[in-house]
Amino acid sequence: MSIFEPDQFIASQADNAVTPFALTNKAFESFQLLIELNLHTIHSALATNEAYWHEALSAKTPEEYLTWQAGLIQPAVEQALSYSRQLYDIAWNTKAEMTKVAEAHDEHEDHAARTLVDNRVKNAPAGTEAATTVLKSASLTSLHASESVRKAATQAIETAKGPRTAIK
Repeated sequence: MSIFEPDQFIASQADNAVTPFALTNKAFESFQLLIELNLHTIHSALATNEAYWHEALSAKTPEEYLTWQAGLIQPAVEQALSYSRQLYDIAWNTKAEMTKVAEAHDEHEDHAARTLVDNRVKNAPAGTEAATTVLKSASLTSLHASESVRKAATQAIETAKGPRTAIK
């Protein structure tokens, strides 16, 4: 009896192909949003700069010009903050979507590993109970360890993200 049944192997390979495509699609969608944001920002900046030039040329005295110029600081800061917030939202949403795909893949792989071990233990020849017990124990320990690492990584990411939420 082989370790992999042909149908299980084919299903596993099909499942493994889904994850890279899902991640690539999410990355492409995010790239598209980033391009749209930058195009909108550039278009807005060009229109704003044109209006600023007309206003600058309409100033009659240096005092009028300096007063007008000082009034540009607040809108520029607001535009920069708005761009930063939108950029952050795109990045954060991309990370969240990619994390969902990766977690679903990890859960599927864990389930497949458990199923494989259970099938091997169930179909083990008589007299191999000690070896199958060790195999099952080692497998479960490995799965628990990988789950602990994933949880620790997720917690570290959440902790690192904490102060950035104040930007919104």
